[in-house]
Amino acid sequence: MNKLLLLKISITFNFMIMLLSLASFYVFNELDAKSTYFHIGWSKQFVLISIIIDTPFKYFTLCSFIVVSNISEILMDNIAVPIIQFSTYNPYKKTITDFSRCELESFSNLLFFIQISRRFLQIFLTLSQVDIAIISWVSSQYSAYIAIKYLLDNKNFVSTANTYVEVPNTQFYGSINI
Repeated sequence: MNKLLLLKISITFNFMIMLLSLASFYVFNELDAKSTYFHIGWSKQFVLISIIIDTPFKYFTLCSFIVVSNISEILMDNIAVPIIQFSTYNPYKKTITDFSRCELESFSNLLFFIQISRRFLQIFLTLSQVDIAIISWVSSQYSAYIAIKYLLDNKNFVSTANTYVEVPNTQFYGSINI
């Protein structure tokens, strides 16, 4: 099957599941009148890991932490992790010249530990309140855009589709040259 078609189907299917999940979450949350998830900003009801976020300073400090954390995550996942993954997890690369075994094993385990720890913290953050989830989503998306742009700017693309081919001028029997 065509790679581009598989990619489009996968993205469409996952996007539909995501939208359905978000819509159902909102509908089911509306049935519970005591929910504080859909509040926005600081308030006495906004408690994050037993810290009450009730002042603008606490709220914007939390938002800044989320943005910086998401930027560092995207940079690590899109730049540092592929270096390690292509060395550690590629079954066809049998000879490693860039790292010693100890370095590669240490880096691989450290990156995995950082990813899991960050994911654990992000669950607490994004489940605390809807505006925090949106700030996290927007900062991650923008960071990913920058990282992807940086990576693609350093590549050359050769496309075989829609390539202009000049047909030589030939004379056929009975044809007229225009």
